[in-house]
Amino acid sequence: MIHPGVILLLAMLATPAGAEIYKWSDAQGVIHYGDQPPSSTTPTPFNPKTSEAAEARAAEARRQAADQAARKRLEQEKAREAASKQLAASEEEARRKAENCQRARANLEMLQRANMRLTTVDSQGRTRDLDAAARQAEIERANQTISENCP
Repeated sequence: MIHPGVILLLAMLATPAGAEIYKWSDAQGVIHYGDQPPSSTTPTPFNPKTSEAAEARAAEARRQAADQAARKRLEQEKAREAASKQLAASEEEARRKAENCQRARANLEMLQRANMRLTTVDSQGRTRDLDAAARQAEIERANQTISENCP
C-alpha cells in the first residue's frame, strides 16, 4: 500500500502544472513569463502549446499515414486482381482461338478433298448432300475462321 505522505507529495507536485502562466513586457521591451502577474503592468494570460497537442497531431498524422497506406494497398490489390482477371481472360481467349483454328483447318482439309461426298444436317434435322456451290461456301467460311483464329 502506498504511504499517505507519498500521495500528498505527488499531489503537491502536480498543482503547479495547472497554474496559469502570464506574459508581459517590461519598460525596456523585454518579454517575461511567470506564474504570478506583475503589479506594474497588465499581463496577458499565456497558454503554451502542450505536448498533448503535439502528441495528438502526431497521432493524427500516424492515423492519416496508416489510412493512406491502407488505401494504397487496397488499390494495388484491386489492380493485381484486375490484371489477374485480364490475364485469365486472355489465356481463355487464346485457348478458344486455338481450338477454333484446329477445327477450321480440319474442316477445310475435309472440304478440299475432291473425291469425298459431304452431307450436312439442315434446320429440320434432315441430311442433305453438299453441292459444289454449298461446298465452296463452306470452304470460304472455313478460310474466314482460319484467318480470324489462326496465328
